[in-house]
Amino acid sequence: MRVIRTDLRRRAARFVFRAAAFAAVPAAVLTAFFLSPQLREAVGVAAAVDSSSSFTSIENANGIGCMLYEPTEPEEERSAVRAENDDIPMFSPDEMQEFSASAESSGDEDDSGEAAAEAGLSSDDQSSVKEGAVTSALLLTANMSDAREDLGVFSEHSGRIYEEHFGKGSGPEFINLSGGGQLRNCTDFSADWAQEQASIPSGVHIEQHTSEPQVLILHTHTTESYEPYEKDWYDASYTSRSEDPANSVVSVGTAIAEQLAAAGIGVIHDCTVHDSPYTGAYVRSLDTAKKLLEAYPSIKVVLDIHRDAIGYEDGSRVSAVAEIDGRKAAQIMVICAADDGSDFVPGFRENLHFACALQQQTETMFPGLTRPILFQYCQYNQQVSPGALLIEVGSHGNTVEQAVYSGELIGRSLAAMLNETAEPLAVPALAPVPLYFLDRVR
Repeated sequence: MRVIRTDLRRRAARFVFRAAAFAAVPAAVLTAFFLSPQLREAVGVAAAVDSSSSFTSIENANGIGCMLYEPTEPEEERSAVRAENDDIPMFSPDEMQEFSASAESSGDEDDSGEAAAEAGLSSDDQSSVKEGAVTSALLLTANMSDAREDLGVFSEHSGRIYEEHFGKGSGPEFINLSGGGQLRNCTDFSADWAQEQASIPSGVHIEQHTSEPQVLILHTHTTESYEPYEKDWYDASYTSRSEDPANSVVSVGTAIAEQLAAAGIGVIHDCTVHDSPYTGAYVRSLDTAKKLLEAYPSIKVVLDIHRDAIGYEDGSRVSAVAEIDGRKAAQIMVICAADDGSDFVPGFRENLHFACALQQQTETMFPGLTRPILFQYCQYNQQVSPGALLIEVGSHGNTVEQAVYSGELIGRSLAAMLNETAEPLAVPALAPVPLYFLDRVR
């Protein structure tokens, strides 16, 4: 992930000081205090060490590892990537207007097939129109890969997968939110400042029941994927990457989008594979986001859906789970960018308000689903909107079923939060716009 670094020497010195102090604590005490009973035989603290991880995350070492840095790509490399991706495929404004006009002209569900045909949908596309849908929102799925991959071929027992639930953290950087959940402040901003910001309501307000998209869902690391089924081992030859959308974070994005659309909130889910190659993924996803935001200025929320990678020093992996309504869900972590004074995330305060509101809404509806919000110096393309967040859904030890279930819960939580402060209905309730699923492979 691209991060702009400032005052690196000072941060490095502070990190070394903390690490030295931390190392002075006997290893036996650390193991007993930080690790769960299943993992107390492992050496060291919980950390993401997978080579395919988008970044490194330390969960159980208070005050250590907050600053998650990766090398900044050279400007010439970023320029080359931009030059190669000037023409990222997407819905054109004409396509959107044509489709929206056809949808709005449909006053009841019996006209849904005709409206879809008028919008230029093929017979295959029309078959994906939701039967009997009466919600007045539009769900557009763009650039879905048609790749298919059987993960069942990976059967070598290379290491263990341990199931773990991450509860509240302790230490000065962990701030309890009044409505539930926590904020992990890994910045130089004071705890009092962070607490005050966390109490400010989100300023993001969407319009309900309109054909204009309100939310954009995309994936910078589109191929981040999950285990195919629940088990206590993994095959190291499986890189936890897959272009098959059924195995990857794309399926999570789809679950979120469907819940939002069902609640009357228009969504574009762009499934462009940005991480092949991995280098330059954030440049490409930024270009996608900018073009879509320019084409559809109605978009107020931008979600970049990822998958974390949590492991231990002995090579074992972690499945981060919460039990919600009797089912296992992959725990989620919101990452919110903080500006370091160089104005590279100008709306970061508004993003933080939005993140804290979503965290509290989610914990109110689904206690235990979230890990603390990670508030740190970074960018992650969150400069594009005051409603832009990165959400890590599960780890590389979680199953795709657990992750998709979490996507449903995120969608329900976000919909409840957005609809609570939504603008008045854009169309009469008696003349709803049918919900269409438009899948285009390009």
